Amino acid sequence: FRAQHRGVRNVNFFLFRLTKLYA
Repeated sequence: FRAQHRGVRNVNFFLFRLTKLYA
């Protein structure tokens, strides 16, 4: 479960970086 949460957090960071790139 903890590993899954870490994966979700990694995805959120990727999305944030992608959004920042577009911005």
